[in-house]
Amino acid sequence: MSKTTKTCTFNPQENPTRLDKFLFEIFPDYSRTYFHDLIEQGNITVNNTIVTQPSFKLKYEAIIAVTFPPVKQYNLTPAKVDFTIVDVQQDFIVINKPAGLVVHASESNKDEISLVNGLLYYFNELKDLLHDAQDYRPGIVHRIDRDTSGLMLVAKTHKGQLALSKMFHDRLIHKTYLALVDGHPELQGSINLPIGRHITERHKMAPSGIGSRHALTHYKTLAYYEKQSLIGATIVTGRTHQIRVHCAAMGHPLMGDSTYGKPSHLIDRQALHAWRLSFTYDNTPYTYIQPLPHDMLDVIKKIHSK
Repeated sequence: MSKTTKTCTFNPQENPTRLDKFLFEIFPDYSRTYFHDLIEQGNITVNNTIVTQPSFKLKYEAIIAVTFPPVKQYNLTPAKVDFTIVDVQQDFIVINKPAGLVVHASESNKDEISLVNGLLYYFNELKDLLHDAQDYRPGIVHRIDRDTSGLMLVAKTHKGQLALSKMFHDRLIHKTYLALVDGHPELQGSINLPIGRHITERHKMAPSGIGSRHALTHYKTLAYYEKQSLIGATIVTGRTHQIRVHCAAMGHPLMGDSTYGKPSHLIDRQALHAWRLSFTYDNTPYTYIQPLPHDMLDVIKKIHSK
């Protein structure tokens, strides 16, 4: 199936409206998340100009052209997948994702078994969160990289999906990661650098890259070793590869991060682990902590204290 383009017009008498919200209202068969991704991928024009910000405000009479890519067929077959279920509540699930497991399918790995396949295997009710043919990530309200381990929060119901998505948007869910980095950062600090797509290497992100968005990371150094350090990093925003990009930008890339630093003979992935997750849901506070996995513990044993 080839791409199709549809046009619509924004009424200037209406109140200023976000582009993604307007498109969701015009094309209700598609999810708002779908349009969010479509906009960031450059498939939307407003008055013949490509717009890549989902929050772009429509204020005046405008002709919006939407290019719909061919419908993708993803593998959503339930399958037994290796991950740990940490907690199950009425509206959400907390899991520990091992390094090497991709969260959901994408254009480049449509048939790969992912965390989503495993979630559908253990929680049949997640099928109710498949809203349309373009939806391939039921319950997923945030992501961590394939080669990052640790805690993830997954919606279990429609109520949970809406509430948790809004909580992430409003920065009411707090995430702290543990990372092994090269060199010796300051004892603590903040990295406030916008992140966008790398101008030439499109698989990478970069400070002040294309379509940059505000990104803020706070960190504390927990231990110094001979040539490396263990840090705790709390992300205020949740940009793609945020900790990896920010640590590289301050001159202390993650150990084993071949994309933003260099490979390591001590670990075959970026040494990054989603360690702590805390939030309040329905007036009840929740805090989860997942200890470091064996591969990062093994690295710490092999490097000597400073």
